[in-house]
Amino acid sequence: MAQVIESPVSVRLPKYIIKKIDELVKEGEFKSRSDFIKYAVTLTLGQIMMEKAREKAKTITPEEAKARSRQALQKLFTEEIEDEWSEIKDILEDADRKWKELKGVKK
Repeated sequence: MAQVIESPVSVRLPKYIIKKIDELVKEGEFKSRSDFIKYAVTLTLGQIMMEKAREKAKTITPEEAKARSRQALQKLFTEEIEDEWSEIKDILEDADRKWKELKGVKK
């Protein structure tokens, strides 16, 4: 798995949001405020990326989709791009698990 380099970011949030985050941390849902914010940002970015992909998919013809798929596969085989699926999969599974826990879904 690729090493993740983290950078500090300052965020100002309303007190009621901080209170809710602190409640989740106290309940053990998250390790810290920072852990919650990473989760929320990752989840939101994933949703935005999926929506953009859906919108883009509406404009691509089946022939173009096949061509792009072949190009991406060729790049992957020739190692022109790095396969980060395992890292992405881990993040998505963790986000899904935490979401289910927040919603009270039984495992």
